[in-house]
Amino acid sequence: MLLEEFEPSPAVIEPTDKAIRGGGEVCETMIFSFNGEIVDRVRQMPESRESGYLESINGRHPWYILERDGVRVAVMLAVVGAPMAVGHLEELRACGFENFIVLGSCGVLDESIEADKIILPSSALRDEGTSYHYAPASEEISYEPALLLAMEKALNQAGIEHVRTKTWTTDAFYRETVDKVKRRLAAGATVVDMETSAIMAWADFRQAKVYQFFYTADYVDHHKNEWDARREERTADCMIFFDVAMAIAKGVTNESI
Repeated sequence: MLLEEFEPSPAVIEPTDKAIRGGGEVCETMIFSFNGEIVDRVRQMPESRESGYLESINGRHPWYILERDGVRVAVMLAVVGAPMAVGHLEELRACGFENFIVLGSCGVLDESIEADKIILPSSALRDEGTSYHYAPASEEISYEPALLLAMEKALNQAGIEHVRTKTWTTDAFYRETVDKVKRRLAAGATVVDMETSAIMAWADFRQAKVYQFFYTADYVDHHKNEWDARREERTADCMIFFDVAMAIAKGVTNESI
């Protein structure tokens, strides 16, 4: 099987290659948001400024630096999908960023989990392709436990409620069949996303510090074989989730002092 050919040796193209274009001013912590509205609103803040960018055939991918309550962070839009998300994380780490706070929405497989809840993915089922190039083949993968505990500590100190659970990472959101959902639930996954297992494998391979959380969105109803977008239930302003990321950034900064 091709996906069992993991090799830890250096690649022909490495993210540190001088031919990789992009760069700019960096800081210690990057908030990597899959929610474009969050990035747009940060961009419009008077204390925010564009400070650098990555570049691809899709165009420029800028990041913005701002300081709030003594915490300095960069904020950048994360492109949906494991290959591009990990590719950008590779290049951002090569630019000099050290801590990565990753946030975005996730689908719910368990109806009892309400919309707009904060989820910490403690492990992920690997139903995507990218992770198999960063870690040996396996059913699932997880983050370094110390990083998860540091994130939980920061959230607890900020009084932010959260749930720790396993996620199902899949490349094909239009192929979440009833039987697959049942099997993923039986394996312990209660939410679904598109990048986490790949980011976990990358973080372990590169020894990168990643602090990832979700906020719950739609419900994949395997009982009725229906998709519930839960639009009426998703009432939280997206900047609430940015505040969660800032709380983690503050905790991470305090830990490193």
